[in-house]
Amino acid sequence: MAALSAEEPERKTRSLRKYEGEALARAADDDVPRLDLIAPFGPVIAKTEVPPALVARINRFADQHLRAGEGAEFLLPPALVGEGGEQSLLAETERSIARYVRRMEGSAGKIQLDAFWIVSQYAGTPSPVHFHTGDVSGVLYLKVPQLAREGEEERKTYISGRQAGYVNFLVGGKQRFSRSLISFKPRVGDLYVFPGWLLHGAEPFRGSGERRSLAFNAFVESPEG
Repeated sequence: MAALSAEEPERKTRSLRKYEGEALARAADDDVPRLDLIAPFGPVIAKTEVPPALVARINRFADQHLRAGEGAEFLLPPALVGEGGEQSLLAETERSIARYVRRMEGSAGKIQLDAFWIVSQYAGTPSPVHFHTGDVSGVLYLKVPQLAREGEEERKTYISGRQAGYVNFLVGGKQRFSRSLISFKPRVGDLYVFPGWLLHGAEPFRGSGERRSLAFNAFVESPEG
């Protein structure tokens, strides 16, 4: 079998790019914090930010329940979720979901948060592609790792085996003239809200440190009742 030329991996990556969506962001001028709607394909993803103080409060709690270098998942207790009143995780999440639903459907019905949980991962650990229960799900990034060979990894795509720890959303499959996936590089404080049925997963990363995220599920009453 002939050896691959030096240009072959780059050529393969370029050929795969055509299946990746682009962030078609739009936000109302009065949105604070900014709420971008990202619609590279049918389902719509919202991206916003949460206050640093809230991220710090969740991390302080998580630090007491995690061991350095050991990945883990655990549910957050209701007391922590509701701590802080209007600045609580519960209130911040409800506001973000309501903004997303209003932008999509014109109004938002009753929101019922089902569960919040922490996911802590280290180098080489992926979150396989999956979907959630509930109408709406989300992920908030609390810590991100220091990547090794970051430039090299970021020249790849999810399909060609990138290991940069991105979160990837997928729908459909390989079809001509169609985009079927979009990837985002985690950043502390970024919150993504999306349909619970939308397939998504986190790729592994090479490097040091922890990728720590918070996930949630919610049920949303239809605006018509």
